[in-house]
Amino acid sequence: MEAGEASHKQVVNRLSLTTLLLLLSSTLFGTVFGGRVSDRNGLPVPFATIYVYEISSGVSADDKGEFRISLSKGKYTCEVSSLGYKRERFTLEVTNENIFREIVMQEEVYQLNDAYFSSKGENRANSVMRKAIARAPFHREQVKSYESSVYLKGTMKITKIPAILKIQAGKARSNLVLNKLFLLESHSLISYQYPGSYDEKVMAFSSTIPSEIKIDNISGVMRTSIYDKEFFGNLSPLATNAFRYYSFIYEGISNESGRVVNKIRVIPKGGDSKLFRGHIYIVDDTWSVSYIDFTSKETGVTMNISVNFNEVKPLVLMPTSYAMDVGINLMGVNAQGRFNSSVAFSRVNEGKPSSDKGAEKSQDSLKNSIGKISQSQTQKRVTKQIKTPQRLEIKKDTNIKREVDTLARLRDTTYWAEVRRLPLREDEILSYKQADSLKGEFKRVFEEDSLKRVNRSTGNKILDRLLFKNRFKAGKNLTLGYSGLSGVIGDFNFVDGYQIGQELFAKYEFTKNSAITFLPAIYYSSHREELLWSINLSATYSPLKLGNISLSMGESSADISNNSSVSPFVNSYASYFFGLNPVKYQSRRWVEVKNSIELATGLRFNASLAWHQNSPLENANITSLFRQTPSPNIPDNIYGATSQSNTSLFYTASLIYTPNYYYRVVEGRKRYVRTKYPTFSVFTRASLPSSGSSTSKYGMVGASVSQRFKSGLYSSIYYSVEAGGFYNRSRLFLSDYKHFRSSNIMVTESGFLSSSLLMNNYKFSTPQSWLTAVCEYNTDYLILNRLPFLNSQLLYEALHLKTVWLPERDVIHTEAGYSFGLKQIIRAGVFVGFDGSKYSGTAFRLEIPILTEINR
Repeated sequence: MEAGEASHKQVVNRLSLTTLLLLLSSTLFGTVFGGRVSDRNGLPVPFATIYVYEISSGVSADDKGEFRISLSKGKYTCEVSSLGYKRERFTLEVTNENIFREIVMQEEVYQLNDAYFSSKGENRANSVMRKAIARAPFHREQVKSYESSVYLKGTMKITKIPAILKIQAGKARSNLVLNKLFLLESHSLISYQYPGSYDEKVMAFSSTIPSEIKIDNISGVMRTSIYDKEFFGNLSPLATNAFRYYSFIYEGISNESGRVVNKIRVIPKGGDSKLFRGHIYIVDDTWSVSYIDFTSKETGVTMNISVNFNEVKPLVLMPTSYAMDVGINLMGVNAQGRFNSSVAFSRVNEGKPSSDKGAEKSQDSLKNSIGKISQSQTQKRVTKQIKTPQRLEIKKDTNIKREVDTLARLRDTTYWAEVRRLPLREDEILSYKQADSLKGEFKRVFEEDSLKRVNRSTGNKILDRLLFKNRFKAGKNLTLGYSGLSGVIGDFNFVDGYQIGQELFAKYEFTKNSAITFLPAIYYSSHREELLWSINLSATYSPLKLGNISLSMGESSADISNNSSVSPFVNSYASYFFGLNPVKYQSRRWVEVKNSIELATGLRFNASLAWHQNSPLENANITSLFRQTPSPNIPDNIYGATSQSNTSLFYTASLIYTPNYYYRVVEGRKRYVRTKYPTFSVFTRASLPSSGSSTSKYGMVGASVSQRFKSGLYSSIYYSVEAGGFYNRSRLFLSDYKHFRSSNIMVTESGFLSSSLLMNNYKFSTPQSWLTAVCEYNTDYLILNRLPFLNSQLLYEALHLKTVWLPERDVIHTEAGYSFGLKQIIRAGVFVGFDGSKYSGTAFRLEIPILTEINR
């Protein structure tokens, strides 16, 4: 029920309950000052802040305007504030009796003095914001140390779960969380030292959330600042480049406790994604922030953020209360969350006093400030490069320490009554009462569902093990598995017909990061009436060097190119339903050994030795489900090459290097995170000496460079260039050629980025030299998201340009396209192709990445 809609009787009942709780608590601990904040009409003022100057503590009221705080005997000066209302100060004398007060706030009237412009003719909003941006580094570094006591309370309720997610998560588990209020509270002591050292000690923690539901450390929100470049993960309106992304509108001034405060509306120039909209209140002369009232929207999540700043020392304004409302409406899931925090500061120490304190800064001063910061950062980087080698491992931030008191989860009601800054509502009290039974039931259901959902599940354990791909523990370190009855029918193609068989699985783990995996498979070709088999043996080793070695052998139908963008899964469905066979097959016997290891951070060496025996295959006399006849199993190639019987003994080797590649070590294994530099590679493939007219004899070498980088807040650019050629062309067969990734059918799993989409798989495969180039511009705001009726945080767009150049044949194939879609789900695109300057066609394509997951 909304607070504004509460009847008079309900308001009285709530006030009576609050009063009763205060009376009961008075026998247990010190005096409690509590009450309700309302407007002149008696309606609650949600999330108002009651700040007590003597203890530097801000208490945030809840959504019903109710608050509480424990105070010792004495006289106090209090200030109540809320967006849109005048700040009110009053004195309070605390004795032995609890105090309950109804605080009535007056609406603030902002005066529009639009006659004010800067000396350069700039409107007041921009002038104020430029000064605030210029002053941001000062306010960010103003406080050198402090100690604080932080009370946090968060609630969450899921109100709707779609049927498909209920099936995935388990119906019983879904019903347990649906329409249940989950609550957590914490009380921490935080010690801060400039520039970024936080020592947190969690003194008390209480939660009704089952332990199976993982939650992050919510106290991390206290470390984000409006004066930083990013605030709650979005670009701050006080960032140095804020004018590029935000527009500002002046909405008036007010007088708050002798301070002139400017009300500025913040409007994103693009969409809402990664940006705020709302209001920021800037104090004249000091250009510090007094209030924040922002809304952020991204990917089905709407977050309202209100932060109140109070003067903890003269001319030092710091955030004393936070209030956040989160609404989720994503893919059929509806949920609401609320987060409140109250901060009491002590021992606030400033740095050296600034000589220009309170002075206005002009736009030129802003440029000078930015220039000095940039110059200082450059000097630091140069000094660092000269003096010490760069550390690429990202270790756990030792500046942020978090310790949980041994009694944190054992605190009694007396302790919580002392530190709790917001009274518990009726539904929150009920949540605590039901917590133990809910946690027990959730644990039972979670364990049952986990057994059902090891793999795909019908709910019947015996039927599951028969039907679906299954993995089960056969020992402490041994895992076995098989594909089940659903895996008996393998791929379908016009060469083999149906492949009927089974794949087995075995994995033995020596350590957490060292294991050997055995994957044997055997299938029967219904048309060729032959057994197709393979054995794959792989082992991981040296986890800090990402070592991997493998041995594979077998006899099966294989793609001639070994580099198609059309997976066997997609090819099977294209063949079965539509009579398309973009992949051309040959019979192959093979033995191959591979090894991959890092020689240094960011430098990987790959090598392999392989023996292939290939022979051509023909289509069976079969058609698709709808009687379409496929094209012959003969590749179309500009050199006239066809599949022939041949034998090849060859090796491959490559060096891949990414400079300054930062990484983390997670559970003993290296994981790369980021770099600002391109990835360079050199590679070679060549046959080993052998005799015979049907034996391959060739050598090839090439190099490439690729990179993805941010080109703006909403956009990124990816590019890749590869060049190479055959230095030995004595005897090449089609399978030895350089093949280019392509997918000349409507549906692809992941071909938009680097595959040609209007080019036959084998048409430009070459035994000579080549050059390929790919460029993709990816953005959240190109065309569609600028249209109000199509604006969505899930939607993104891209422009594509790809080319293949065969210089010795004077062949240039180019494709350009536009695509749009939902991130990680599906995207559609229109592409146009050219052979040289001649138009070669236009096509519509769909990319469905989820097909990769389905086929696993």
